[in-house]
Amino acid sequence: MQAATAMDWIRRLGHDFGMFAFWGLYGAKVDLGDVPVFPNDAGDYGIRNSKMWYDNFKADLLITHVDVWVLGGLPLDINWVPRLPIDHYPAPPAVIDVLKRHSGIRHIIVESKYGQRMLAEQGIEATYIPASIDTNIYKPLPEKRKIGRERYGWQDKFVIGMVATNHEERKNWNVALKAVKVLEDNHKGKIIFYMHTDLQHPRGINLQLMRESLGMTEYTFVPSREELSLGIEKPVLANAYNVMDVFLLPTKGEGFGVPIVEAQACGIPVITTKCTSQEELIGGGYFIEKLEPFWTHQNAWQFQCSTAEVVDKLEEAYKDWENGSLEERKVLARQKALEYDDEKVFTELWKPTLELIEKKIKAPRNGEGIQPWRLAFIPPSIVPRKVLDVGCGTTLPYKKVLERLGEYVGIDTRPAEGVTVCDCHDLSRWGDGEFGFVWMSEVLEHLDNPAKALAEAKRVGVHGVCLFSTPKNAFFKGDPDHRVVTDVPYTEMATGDGCVIW
Repeated sequence: MQAATAMDWIRRLGHDFGMFAFWGLYGAKVDLGDVPVFPNDAGDYGIRNSKMWYDNFKADLLITHVDVWVLGGLPLDINWVPRLPIDHYPAPPAVIDVLKRHSGIRHIIVESKYGQRMLAEQGIEATYIPASIDTNIYKPLPEKRKIGRERYGWQDKFVIGMVATNHEERKNWNVALKAVKVLEDNHKGKIIFYMHTDLQHPRGINLQLMRESLGMTEYTFVPSREELSLGIEKPVLANAYNVMDVFLLPTKGEGFGVPIVEAQACGIPVITTKCTSQEELIGGGYFIEKLEPFWTHQNAWQFQCSTAEVVDKLEEAYKDWENGSLEERKVLARQKALEYDDEKVFTELWKPTLELIEKKIKAPRNGEGIQPWRLAFIPPSIVPRKVLDVGCGTTLPYKKVLERLGEYVGIDTRPAEGVTVCDCHDLSRWGDGEFGFVWMSEVLEHLDNPAKALAEAKRVGVHGVCLFSTPKNAFFKGDPDHRVVTDVPYTEMATGDGCVIW
């Protein structure tokens, strides 16, 4: 759904758009009107075929919308913008590794402010652009609510809804079903639970048998497998939300949480766990707060809640439903959801971000600022605690990372605030070994005498890293100021960059 929305809006913003169905479409290319949809037969999230379709479409940019830890093998000569979720604490190591080491990344987009903070803790800058919904479709529909509840005889029922995948139990159907069971036992004949999911998905648990075991079949309802397989239209799902009184999602972690916002847009308050991205999404809802962290296969933490606390929150919502105060929460839920309207997100966030990325692609590569993969070369500590940033630039992009090592000195031939104007061929103002670390990123390929500059850097720095573009780098010819470094022995990396470490 998010890809379809992006296709529509990015084209409205004036860009050509092709779609790579990295999973699910096999065989030949198909077309959605004049939008090509490319297949992937490799079963590898698009690693092998991405470059082929990228070149075929004559693309300037590849935006991916999937966990990046599966994409580390993407070709390095693609302009890549990962749009990713972070649903753990902290950001999983495999995610950080890909973002720091893949030289093809031109910009990073995260779907939540929480994810943005998690990456910032690892020294990675990312732009926040949330998922979005059409609030003209997902909205309060009083007449549809009335018709739907009358159709099923739910006029006097407290209707709980949950829209979630049944994959690997991250959405916590176990806790949800057990909590609803207790609530119904406390209020016999008054509870309905609408479960918008596949009860018997091969990657999940058998929810059909579970609800039978709990004796819940009479008051739990699900879409048919045929409906789920064909796809349920947005207006139909909006009608389903409108029939609810409260939305439940006791999830263990979310990169965003689209159904939370869809429900709130329809004026339905949400009960969810207070962790990862959910905390920033809720308006007028109820938080499940007593959470137990548990370690996952991604080597980071997610969060489990107790059935008892979910019951408490359901009871609180039930009481608000009975006394009428739920109506106030519905207004707040709708107001919060409006922050994630498609038009707002794409015109206010996507549009300027795409314009920025376009400028970055067309600009000389050394003018971009931080290249995240290079951060992996910066040590965690140095002795002495003093660092020299050679060719720091006028914006000092690496300063925030380097100054954690100790006293920071940035030098460049161009004057700017915080910059020491100096020719790196002559560092005589500093003594031998005065710096614990010297950082030279994209400097040598711009110099008249790379060997002399490197010798000076080695003299003043106990330890250092020098990275620079060579003709093997796909972007080398993009800057007419680039020169071929021939008088310095270096290691050639897979990216086409030269590397000198001492």
